[in-house]
Amino acid sequence: MPSIPQSPTVAFDGQEQGDVAGLPNRMRLSRNNPAPKTSATKFTIGLWADVQRHLLQAYEYLCHVGEAQQWIEGCLQEELPFGVVEMDEGLRNGVVLAKLARIWEGEALVRRIFEHPKLQYKHSDNINYFFVFVRRQGLPESFIFELTDLYNKKNIPKVIYCIHALSHLLARKGLAQRIGNLLGQLQFSDDQLMETQKGLTGVSMPNFKGVGRDLAKDMNVEPEPEPEPEETEFERRGRLLAEAEESIIQLQAIARGYLARKAMATAKARLRLAERYIIKLQSRSRGVITRRVVQEQRKEQLDLEPYITKIQAQARGVLARRRFAKVKGALRSSRVSITNLQALARAKIGRKKHEQVVKSLEVPIIISGVVGMQAFARAVLKRREIRKKLATLDRLDPKIILLQAHARGVIVRRKVRAQLAKLDDATDVIVRIQAACRAWLAKQRLLALIRGLRRSTSGVVQLQAQARAIIAQRKAVALRKQLTTVHVSTGVQGLQSLARAALTRRRVGEVVKRLDAAVPDVIPLQALARGILVRDAFWAWRDYLHSAQAEATHLQALMRGVLQRRRFREKMKFYKTNLSKIVKVQALFRAKEQREQYRQLTMATNVTVGTIKNFVHLLDDSEADFEDEIEVERLRKKVVEGIRENQHLETEVSDLDTKISLLVQNVKSFEELAKARRKHGADTAAAHAARSSLLAAHGDPFAGHHSLDQTAKRKLELYQQLFYLLQTHAEYLARLFFHMSRLQLAEKTKRTTERVVLTLFGYGQERREEFLILKLFQAAIIEEIKAAPHIHEIIKGYPMYVTVAVQYVRPKQVAYVREALYTMINEVISQRELDLETDPVQIYKARVNDEEARTGKPSLRPKDVSFHEAVADPETRVEFIRHLQKLHFLTRDFVNAITGSTRKMPYGMRCIARELLLALRIKFPNEPEEVHAIALGQIIYYRFLNPAIVTPETFDIVPTTITPSARRNLAEVSKMLTQITSGAVFAEDNPCLTPLNSYVSEAIVQWTTWLIEVADVPEAGVHFHANEFLDATVQPKPIYITPNEVYAMHSVLITHLDHLVIGRNDTLRQILTELDGVPHLGSDELKDARDRGITLELTNRFAHIQNPHAEENALWVQAKRGVLAILRVQPAKDLVEALLQPVTEEHELLWEDIVDKELVTERMRMRKARMPSTTGRDDTYRLEDIRSLSYQEVKKHAIYFLLELEKRGKITRGDGYQGVLNAIATDVRSKHWKRVQRREELDGMNEALTHLKERKKFFSEQIDEYNKYVESSMETMQRGKGKKRIVLPFTKQYFHLRELQKAGKAPQFGSFRYSAQELYDKGILLSIDQTSPRQFDKIDVIISSDKAGVFTLEIKDKYLDITKGATDLKMEELLQAQYEHRTSLSLFDGMAKVNLNLLLYQINKK
Repeated sequence: MPSIPQSPTVAFDGQEQGDVAGLPNRMRLSRNNPAPKTSATKFTIGLWADVQRHLLQAYEYLCHVGEAQQWIEGCLQEELPFGVVEMDEGLRNGVVLAKLARIWEGEALVRRIFEHPKLQYKHSDNINYFFVFVRRQGLPESFIFELTDLYNKKNIPKVIYCIHALSHLLARKGLAQRIGNLLGQLQFSDDQLMETQKGLTGVSMPNFKGVGRDLAKDMNVEPEPEPEPEETEFERRGRLLAEAEESIIQLQAIARGYLARKAMATAKARLRLAERYIIKLQSRSRGVITRRVVQEQRKEQLDLEPYITKIQAQARGVLARRRFAKVKGALRSSRVSITNLQALARAKIGRKKHEQVVKSLEVPIIISGVVGMQAFARAVLKRREIRKKLATLDRLDPKIILLQAHARGVIVRRKVRAQLAKLDDATDVIVRIQAACRAWLAKQRLLALIRGLRRSTSGVVQLQAQARAIIAQRKAVALRKQLTTVHVSTGVQGLQSLARAALTRRRVGEVVKRLDAAVPDVIPLQALARGILVRDAFWAWRDYLHSAQAEATHLQALMRGVLQRRRFREKMKFYKTNLSKIVKVQALFRAKEQREQYRQLTMATNVTVGTIKNFVHLLDDSEADFEDEIEVERLRKKVVEGIRENQHLETEVSDLDTKISLLVQNVKSFEELAKARRKHGADTAAAHAARSSLLAAHGDPFAGHHSLDQTAKRKLELYQQLFYLLQTHAEYLARLFFHMSRLQLAEKTKRTTERVVLTLFGYGQERREEFLILKLFQAAIIEEIKAAPHIHEIIKGYPMYVTVAVQYVRPKQVAYVREALYTMINEVISQRELDLETDPVQIYKARVNDEEARTGKPSLRPKDVSFHEAVADPETRVEFIRHLQKLHFLTRDFVNAITGSTRKMPYGMRCIARELLLALRIKFPNEPEEVHAIALGQIIYYRFLNPAIVTPETFDIVPTTITPSARRNLAEVSKMLTQITSGAVFAEDNPCLTPLNSYVSEAIVQWTTWLIEVADVPEAGVHFHANEFLDATVQPKPIYITPNEVYAMHSVLITHLDHLVIGRNDTLRQILTELDGVPHLGSDELKDARDRGITLELTNRFAHIQNPHAEENALWVQAKRGVLAILRVQPAKDLVEALLQPVTEEHELLWEDIVDKELVTERMRMRKARMPSTTGRDDTYRLEDIRSLSYQEVKKHAIYFLLELEKRGKITRGDGYQGVLNAIATDVRSKHWKRVQRREELDGMNEALTHLKERKKFFSEQIDEYNKYVESSMETMQRGKGKKRIVLPFTKQYFHLRELQKAGKAPQFGSFRYSAQELYDKGILLSIDQTSPRQFDKIDVIISSDKAGVFTLEIKDKYLDITKGATDLKMEELLQAQYEHRTSLSLFDGMAKVNLNLLLYQINKK
């Protein structure tokens, strides 16, 4: 059974306290067991026996409870989940009692045990099962408790008494063992005893000792004999000492007699020899010294008396004048303050007079008359004022009318002038408007006309027909008139000519018809004639050309030359005129071609050889790349060191703060604080060398490479391999997190493990380390969700990996939350009058307090009201509604600000959300997305965003600590956001915020969508471009850690090894087995030496263990390396053509030039102390492995590796080995991305360093303040120890100090001499070896201090003045022993033993 932690002041232990005679294991009341200091007052100091009796009753009751718990655990064969003190709460639900009944009655009686975390009335069924069981066993009713005794905790001792009686009954029947006796074997703290005693007040205590006899009496059977108590070791020693008491007394008497006689003889002999001379010398010396002092004092007084009187008078005058001048100056400088004080005094007097007048007017009769008189006076004054105004208006009526007319005229004229001016300015516009209006009107008229015409179409047609008829008639009439005139002949001639023409046309038509009939005969004849003519012309022209062929050729050449030169001159002129444009066009064309190739490189599925050839130079590291890489490594180291330094400073601040608090509680001292301050000092070269020597002397593997032997070096290698294994195999740390989350471990162990894990991954500052830590979180999430039976376990849980994730995200999270929430949080803080209190009761009380503060009188309103009463108050309701509206608006703005900042959120936070969402969907596929979003919100909002809202000063959002009112307002906003994150509206148990449920419902939908969007990111491998070559080609970064942290992690792994590994041949088990345990911590000096940081390189012990793709990965690397070399020397249209081209001498020379250039570049970098690239891409394309080969051999190797990959089905010659080209293109793209990422890392690290410097400055200032406080406290303590005390003359202390002063050995902080008997009576001195307490009056103890915090104790023989022992005690050692609950302390190599607490009290008293 687990024991209760030991109390520092009260301990009931049967082996250290005497038993009461006749009552075994019953504790004797003694003054050595005082009541707790917290309860000791002037009334209880004298009643120590009553206090002890009460505590004794509580102690015995708890022992009986422990007996019952031990018996129940033995019956159930399992450990109860609660302790002895929590037994009453643990039994209330009846689950344990029902299980106890099921042990003997089985399922027949106890069919189902009701279990629920909260106490419900249904738990009474469990208790009823127990009642049925004990009655079946025949337990008398007088031993059975009532239901309310347990369920309502009315009489818990009766319940325990029933369990005791049941154990005796079952033991009598042989069904169970009898309950044990634990009196004097358990230990409890003062608080537990006092709390138990309070619970026993008013409850009758059963007789647990006689339960067996009472049970036998009620059952009318013979009582069982009580078992004889076993003799303890303490009792056995007491019995043996009692048997030999006479012999011991005789021996002690003989020894004391011999020592006393020897001391007495020596003292007498010395006194006899020097007695006469000493007495005479002392008396004469004292007389001479006294006479000289008296004479000198008299002479000085007589000589200086007149001068002293004058000096005193002058000094008093000077002092009086100075005081008067100071008072006068103070009055002048404080004139404004005095004036204000006088004004305040006059105001106070006026207020008092006013209050007196008000009190006198509070009499009902007087106040009614005064009110009536005031009303009548106000009415008279008002009427008089109105009559004066009316009379004045009557006199001025004509003038006012005239003035109004003039004013109206002026106003009208001004308006007319303004209107005319506007019209003048807008004349053109008006004209245009008028024209547009006229056009519109014309169009309208035309449209109306058209519509009218359409409506009257038939009438118009008839009208037109009639009009045409009239016109035709008129023309006919006109023709008849013309025919009747004298010109009729002219018209007849024309008619005749027309007739002749018609006849001619008729004849011609007939000829044409005849010709048409003869066409087939005429056409061939015409063709033959034309052919003859053409041939004659052709032969004539041919003969001419043949005769002039040379001249024609020369002429054609001249003409073509002229035309060509003309066109060339025109083209050159055009080029010269448009030269700049041509250059731009060429540049644009080349840029287009380059962009097309780059687009093909970055986006196309298949990349051509030409594209690879154009961009192959991107795979080479430039000087800037090396500079940036060195800078990144330097900054990363500084960031990690800065984080560790800040953590160390924060730990120092926390330790100093804690120790100062303990000092106030008299647990620690200023000396320990000074020691802690000295630990935080500079590490000089000498200190470093001394530390290395100390580590080397203890065989520590971290002492340094120059001082390691073979064993230590092997251990160092194993630790390097161990941490590499933990870094690259996430399953080990994931299982460790899972197991430690479910254990009640010390907080220090968890914090140390978290710190080591973050150090192992470099706080995620590098690409590789950040990728690996995210893989660790992925494995931990899967481990947690795999073990969760329901999704609500994930929502409510707080696993260990979340704490590590919060610290990992913190540097990037600070910048994100500052950018996303800065505006909103500062808006809340800047509004000084803003109040978001949503409890109407608190609003009502605040209004009552304001009213009392404003009026100075108690409010007539009731102060204690309920929620509904407060809401019913009109003013409170208005204020309450206004607060809810403000809270609604602010919450909406916060939600919008957070949901709109998704793209700014660090990838680490989003990746954790992604892995959590995927794992939840796999484990709980039937749960809706809303439930998954709730689990995401518990991580994203509650762990990452909520702390920034509640405490913005810790995230550098505000420069200083915010006011309490602003923090309350932010807490209200946080409450709303937390409720939205929970995915449910406010329930009826929170009526204050239920009016906002409609908005909460809307916000939940928006919040759920946002959380799912947060998790929508690519996986870590895609984001960090981590492929199969990452861990094989990227060199791990060293970690900066202390040996103490290494050993702490080693200890944690060994403790939980069985839960981390599967099988005997696991790699982790092999390494830990070879390390053979954790080194011993050793002394404080060795521990301090191991507390300094070291650089631990990480190595892979099991590199020879290839994964299934290791050989294939090597083939890819060699093939790509060879192909790049071929493309540099023999570029072609496709890779197959380049491979088939023969190798010539020129190719060999070009290859040698390429190799020479790389060697020269490497030498330059080595000469400039450039570090080699540590990225996978760089190692892939360096020519170290092939530059010693000829180009022909390189080509053979490339063809061989390509054929091997083709055999494995990875590439094919059908597409020209396009797979290799695509792989190289991917590497080129990654190279560019790496440069971009490196610049981002530089910016992020510089920003992180800035914040780290600020925090370091803050911690340093705090440490300086603590150190100043320590120094001032040390000075105060020294002054207190060194002050002079009044010593009574002719006492032991008086003669002791006089002897020290004569010898010139007076300690700086005092010396005190006590009799050993005096210290023994006070309880300080417990024993002295080989000395009886009866002889303590012959021994003196001297306590002195000549150095702050160091006390010297000496034991001397009182008569022989012989020092028997001396030792130095440091205050820090005494306080440490007290803090470790040590009650006594051995001194002088065990010769003496003192009470530690009383010794400290005596030292502090003096």
